[in-house]
Amino acid sequence: MRVGLDANPLLGDRGGVGWLTYHLLRALVALKEELELVAYVKPGWLVNGQPVGWEPISQLRWVEAGLWTMRWRGTLDRLDLYHGTNFKLKTEGRYGGVVTIPDLWLDRHPQYSRKVFGQRASFYRARRMAWRARKVITISQHSAKDIRSLYGLPLERIAVIPCGVSDDFRPSRDPRAVEDLRRRIGFTADKFILFIGGADPRKNHATLVEAFAGRAKQLKSHALVLVGDRVHQFGSYMSTVRAYGLEAQVVCPGRLSSEDLRLLYSAAELFVFPSIYEGFGMPVLEAMACGAPVVTSNTTSIPEVAGDAAIFVNPLDARELGEAMVRVLSNKQLREGLRAKGFERVKQFTWERAARRTVEVYGEVCSTNPV
Repeated sequence: MRVGLDANPLLGDRGGVGWLTYHLLRALVALKEELELVAYVKPGWLVNGQPVGWEPISQLRWVEAGLWTMRWRGTLDRLDLYHGTNFKLKTEGRYGGVVTIPDLWLDRHPQYSRKVFGQRASFYRARRMAWRARKVITISQHSAKDIRSLYGLPLERIAVIPCGVSDDFRPSRDPRAVEDLRRRIGFTADKFILFIGGADPRKNHATLVEAFAGRAKQLKSHALVLVGDRVHQFGSYMSTVRAYGLEAQVVCPGRLSSEDLRLLYSAAELFVFPSIYEGFGMPVLEAMACGAPVVTSNTTSIPEVAGDAAIFVNPLDARELGEAMVRVLSNKQLREGLRAKGFERVKQFTWERAARRTVEVYGEVCSTNPV
């Protein structure tokens, strides 16, 4: 079976879809299945036939293709199937294509769209793409219900394949490395609360900062570390922090490497993720994999991902969030219980499992009539 994939999301400055594509492609290759993979990228990204950081792999071929030539690649490369990893089907194989739609955040909240003419046109394009695909892959039951609700797509045409947790995330017990990281990002407090998500309004750092400010006396020995893009079209970390006069307690180091994130997850006394909307919520599992107790939202996909291994709150209620933070930080037994449950929870989410289920979907589609 020869399958083409849109590999553009894994290049450059990866976001959530980029890391999903990266780990899925690595896991598909590692399966050693009877599967030929053709990964398509924009012109200019390959060096000696490979992207930087990728070793030659016999079952994986990289192809540079521009916007106007992609539509013919399915025929030229004799694909059985094409997998659009990021909402779009740019070509098709003999059996058509499958498309990954991780979440419908902007369709649910179009007021946050950065598109010049708003979200409406993108909504209709994505809905048309979902109906054109032989199968839609998504990453949670919540996203599947959103796709059913907004696009009208029958649930039997949607495959739910949860993400895995990268092996990069595991407990780190290297005090020297943690101390070096503290110096680099500029905070000295022994105890800290960690948030990862950026100033994107759906990640909801503003409610977290409000909750932290509301419990300032109880949290005076803690720093609050806000990781991710500091500035967004709809707000910024520092403007929120200044509004509450917390400049001395809050650190905003920007984006960090996976190794730095692992150190922070492992050293944090608490990880807080009050996101308003998630198709999956990968930082929750990354934190658990590193041993951080988690307080997170009771909305969208997050409860199905976190299971019984987190404390859940209304992400828009700063008072409730503050109470939960203090409750966890003041109760060592609760923290240890959450850590133990977190380690068990993450065992259910592996990229190998995601890759095997993805290959099953490919096989199901290719066992039907050609398009």
